[in-house]
Amino acid sequence: MLEYDDLIDPSLLPRKGKYLRYYLLGIADREGSFYISIKKQDNAKFGWVIDPIFKVTQHRRNRIILELFKRVLNCGRIIEKSDQEDMLEFVVDNRRHLKEKIIPFFTRYKPIVKREEFLLFAKVVKALDEGKHKDAESLKDLITMLYNYSNDRRYSLEYILDEISFRQDRLLRDHKPGT
Repeated sequence: MLEYDDLIDPSLLPRKGKYLRYYLLGIADREGSFYISIKKQDNAKFGWVIDPIFKVTQHRRNRIILELFKRVLNCGRIIEKSDQEDMLEFVVDNRRHLKEKIIPFFTRYKPIVKREEFLLFAKVVKALDEGKHKDAESLKDLITMLYNYSNDRRYSLEYILDEISFRQDRLLRDHKPGT
């Protein structure tokens, strides 16, 4: 594990890389989150965006763990957790990195506690990669699926679906030939 000797004494790490990956899996399964937000965004085509984010939180004194995530996964950044100056987060919100690095990692090293959360996360990232969010009906289906998983949201599902329909109707009206 000499590739990590600039971060940590290699004798403290497992001798095989896969064991380090299983160690990181365990931390992510406890201290990580496959978070999917639904955000109101006026400049978005339908007024709403779906924003998947993978993050792992640690106390500042354990920054080395977040550095190992960053190094092993070859993506992400480490930031201060908002309103908690003693806490840091390893964050990956780049959709390409989620698709090419995070999802393959957790497909190979499977979470146990966060299994359902990860499967939903992977499904949503795939749908976004396929452009499903660019079609009003598909966007509504995705948002409904997210609400069926957890309805602990700032806005009601009905409000969001009505707003998307309103924007869709307006787009159709504004783009009719001859108008």
